[in-house]
Amino acid sequence: MEIRRLSACTLEEAVQAWNDGFEGYYFNATTTPEAFIKRMTAEELSPTLSVVAFKDNRPVGIVFSGVREAGGRKIAWNGGTGVAMPLRGSGNGRTLMEASIAVLKEEGVVLSTLEAISENAKAIALYEKLGYKIVDQLEHLNLKGAAPANPLPGGIGIQGYTAKRAAPVQAGQLPFYRADYTWQTQWQNAKDGEAVIIRDEAGTPAGYAYFRKTYSPAGIHTATTLFQCEAAPDHPQAAGIIRLMLAYVFGDFSDDINRVVPNVPLTASALTYSVLREAGFTTMAAQVQMVKEL
Repeated sequence: MEIRRLSACTLEEAVQAWNDGFEGYYFNATTTPEAFIKRMTAEELSPTLSVVAFKDNRPVGIVFSGVREAGGRKIAWNGGTGVAMPLRGSGNGRTLMEASIAVLKEEGVVLSTLEAISENAKAIALYEKLGYKIVDQLEHLNLKGAAPANPLPGGIGIQGYTAKRAAPVQAGQLPFYRADYTWQTQWQNAKDGEAVIIRDEAGTPAGYAYFRKTYSPAGIHTATTLFQCEAAPDHPQAAGIIRLMLAYVFGDFSDDINRVVPNVPLTASALTYSVLREAGFTTMAAQVQMVKEL
């Protein structure tokens, strides 16, 4: 295979590499040129850091990558690795990933991250051979429709705590913001949304959540996506703070909408996960979170 950076390819070649690379995937990942560009922009994926594989001058594979800085470190995210069906199982996926890792190293990236479908044992095994380690289990949660009664009375036992509206970037500036959570749940992916910051009686931040509401062309609220909802570490009122924030985000659950919470870490965000399950959220998909020091 010949490896080229995405920036050296045409849009048509990139889209073909993606669609052929994800043929027969666990869900329909087919894209269009318009959707490809939209996702690249929304998720800050880089044509310079992404690579495309060619065989006989035909695009046959892709690794889509993006890089952000957190704590002075460059951290990369793998937004998708795919190899065309006729070339799978012959070491081509490893060749493509090794090329991607080499590009990231050239750019000074110190940590490479990715998520993989939990059932995709072959992909997980490949990533482990390349030095990636599983650091958490993730679940994509969903709750549709109006609840007959509020499943989460907000902030029980919380006295003197206030919820104030903020921008997602302000949540990202808090000292306990979880920049180590998955790429698609970071504040940059919700910068067009809303946030809430909980403060105690002294005005000290005690929790944050950020989310995005979706509306129909007629202006009807149809869905809310919650990206992160976290209390300050080891806070004695953590459960009440999370309930208070969820009440801010979802109200009394009486709206007939779709509620989505992507990639909740089962270990790192165990309390939030527990409260969401208590509220009736169910698992739509499961993944593993993997990282590799470069």
